[in-house]
Amino acid sequence: MTAPGIATPGAVTLPSNKFLRATQWATPPATIALTAIWILWGANQPGATSLIILLAAFAAYASMLASSRTGSAVPVNAALAISAAALVIVAIAPIHHSRDLYLYNSYGRLVSQHHLNPFFNPPNSAPADPTLGFVASRWHEQSSMYGPAFVGVAGVISSLAGTSELAIRLLWQTLMASAAFAAVLLIARRTKSSLAVLALGCSPVILATVNDAHNDMLIGLALLAVVLLVEDDRLGLASAVAALAIAVKLPVALPILAITAWVFWRRGVRPAVKFAAPVAAAVTVAYLIVGGLGSLRPIRQSAGDDSRFSVWKSLRTRQIQSLLDLGSTRDAAIDAVAQSISRYSLILLTLCLLVVLWRFRRARHPGEAGTAVGLLLCVSAAYVMPWYGAMLLPVAMLAWSSRSTLLLQLQAAFLLLAYANGAGREPFSAFGQLLEQRATWINLAMLILLLLWARPSEEADLPVTQKSHKFWPSNSLRYSPEELSR
Repeated sequence: MTAPGIATPGAVTLPSNKFLRATQWATPPATIALTAIWILWGANQPGATSLIILLAAFAAYASMLASSRTGSAVPVNAALAISAAALVIVAIAPIHHSRDLYLYNSYGRLVSQHHLNPFFNPPNSAPADPTLGFVASRWHEQSSMYGPAFVGVAGVISSLAGTSELAIRLLWQTLMASAAFAAVLLIARRTKSSLAVLALGCSPVILATVNDAHNDMLIGLALLAVVLLVEDDRLGLASAVAALAIAVKLPVALPILAITAWVFWRRGVRPAVKFAAPVAAAVTVAYLIVGGLGSLRPIRQSAGDDSRFSVWKSLRTRQIQSLLDLGSTRDAAIDAVAQSISRYSLILLTLCLLVVLWRFRRARHPGEAGTAVGLLLCVSAAYVMPWYGAMLLPVAMLAWSSRSTLLLQLQAAFLLLAYANGAGREPFSAFGQLLEQRATWINLAMLILLLLWARPSEEADLPVTQKSHKFWPSNSLRYSPEELSR
């Protein structure tokens, strides 16, 4: 069967307009430069300064995407070089606001230096540790919410870094930059699209995530690898990578569930079991090794945590005020509301999950199902941060022009702009205050668009009987994001 949108490797429609070609070459460096200025300086400026710089970066990024929809004058190799330069810049720059990487490192030191289990012992269990002061004080009593595999990685890096704050920062930033560039390479190899490469490698969200060294970048690489391996019908290796991803950070289990559902719909029960059963077994064994159900206690305790720009913002504020009016203490009101919000978000997620899985059951590419469900998690969760989009953007770039990818880009941009003055601070500008006041409605609009407007960029009959993809393809025919948009 001949499908539409097939192109030979490297084929690209070059624009004839000189201004358009100049725009395509100018916008990637402009996006990188503006994002770097924001990271190095603007992110810590009060008022509207931070927002203006970041808005300019997103404007350049949007211009890059819009000017190259039908083909780019930038060759793939040049796009790879531009992306590599961007990642190097942000990987050596000082972090712009989050100190999570030092928390990662403290968990690693609990294992490697103090022989303590970080799932049951918070960082201040080793009060004499010289690196404890690097960790934000609010996390000193927080035991690990990350998975066993990530704690193992943290143990290795903490051993290499020692007690040097600079070494700790650079090693973690280098790890995340390497993960990001590996994802860029996979996107380049699979899509042969310079725009897909630039859309990932120059994304302000990705660059900010790498700069603060959030482990969502590792998850993004792993999820991309899972999707490519599933497309190649290498289900055994795909399940191993999926298990590692979940053992880094548990929420990625939801996009992997979507991929499992896609395998079930497209290939049948036996392949789905072949993929899902080893994942469930490996993750279970990993958590049993580090303490069983008790090791999940930090995750259960944080289930009701909320962030200022989530869909639950307005409801949470009203419920807390109602309890205060009834005479409750503020701490008791916050705890009670956290439990109710946790239940509400789980119900909303479950109901919407069924809709999204059904709508994407015929997607030709498993990555689109994973992207849509991951976006659903980001929109419906009580606690969401700007860097969460980094775990989905790599796989989303397999079909960068699809509607679900567009919504993911908008949601990630909204969160990065909303937290432009730092994730833990009150908005310093009228625009930031407006975003906080309208957070519920913005997220609800995205949720409705995801449920009713987003759809697979390509659909196929069920089940698929022919497999033509390769994880590391040779000179064979490939789909590119430009062709998927036509």
